[in-house]
Amino acid sequence: MRWSEFEGSALEMAEAGRTLFTQNGVGLGFLATVRPDGGPRLHPMCPVFAEGGLYAFIVPSPKQRDLLRDGRYAMHAFTPEDVDDEFCVVGRAFPIEPGSLRDTLVAGYHAG
Repeated sequence: MRWSEFEGSALEMAEAGRTLFTQNGVGLGFLATVRPDGGPRLHPMCPVFAEGGLYAFIVPSPKQRDLLRDGRYAMHAFTPEDVDDEFCVVGRAFPIEPGSLRDTLVAGYHAG
């Protein structure tokens, strides 16, 4: 399900989740992937909200290899200091090929 579909079906929850992911200005969260042996791999990352989707720039790394081999992931927002709110999404990642969407994401990521 795309982020825009999530907003369409559960707007209040989607807004709360987006607020948690972006509470520090830039998006921040933890990305869990599945290692080749089936175990979890957990890394901090910066989610990007754009064009009705939730995206991440993943450089060549063990987590990128995990996602290319087995796209399953869980992404958890940082917990705020003042409350015990939590937010997590799960899904299946897929690469965005070079083109207009990717160019838009890169431009948005580097915008002030």
